[in-house]
Amino acid sequence: MESYQLNKNYKVQVINIESIDENIIIIDDFLSHLQGVYHFASNVAYFQPIGTDGTLYPGKRDEMPAPYYRVFEQLLQSLITEGVIDSGNNNLYLHKCKLSVVTQSANELHVMQRMPHIDSTDDKTYAAVHYLSSKEWGGTGIYKYKPTNTIKITAENQNIVHDIIKNVQQHESTHQGYLDESTELFEKIIDMSENLENCSLVLNFSDIFENTTDGIYYDRVHLNNHGNKIIASNIYEKILPIISSGIDKYIILQ
Repeated sequence: MESYQLNKNYKVQVINIESIDENIIIIDDFLSHLQGVYHFASNVAYFQPIGTDGTLYPGKRDEMPAPYYRVFEQLLQSLITEGVIDSGNNNLYLHKCKLSVVTQSANELHVMQRMPHIDSTDDKTYAAVHYLSSKEWGGTGIYKYKPTNTIKITAENQNIVHDIIKNVQQHESTHQGYLDESTELFEKIIDMSENLENCSLVLNFSDIFENTTDGIYYDRVHLNNHGNKIIASNIYEKILPIISSGIDKYIILQ
């Protein structure tokens, strides 16, 4: 069975930035499950050293496998069919899909990593971010450069980037790490982090039986009652704080 499958019940939200007439498209749960992604990240991916991909990404990266490309292309075609994306007379194609892990600490960031990044100045280019965690571990936003009220960097105004870099250097005391809120130079006009509340929680129980000396299987495949109890207890301990930190577990069990 294909480890990457399109979830046909994905949810779409479109946010329009009226001042520049551009849309932000937020898609929830476009993959049926994340096991393939996590298996690739944990067992297959060879993360390259920081900067070797030619970008300013503050961490390690590796290219996603072909099945991920295929399901993403299915998603794009579905969005075009639904009218969410209008490709016009252009052929829409995927350039690169990278699995990325932030590894740089805030005090290691270059000045250009402490300001909003620009994916492209080309009007025919889309940039997408697929978050695999809740907002405590990731998030993004759209920012306006306050001195010139600039939201969109194009081929015509791209020289403004030099002014932005210079200003960030001059205001270093308020731009010392990762940008996640508004500052005296940048105003966060859209916060996509709030949309990460619906992300799935994936737990790794691969070592769950390491400290168990008693038998846990009643045949070569199926767990006995003792094995099932170990799994249930571990899952319970993980999800209880999420469900409610104020409910006593013994009351629930009764």
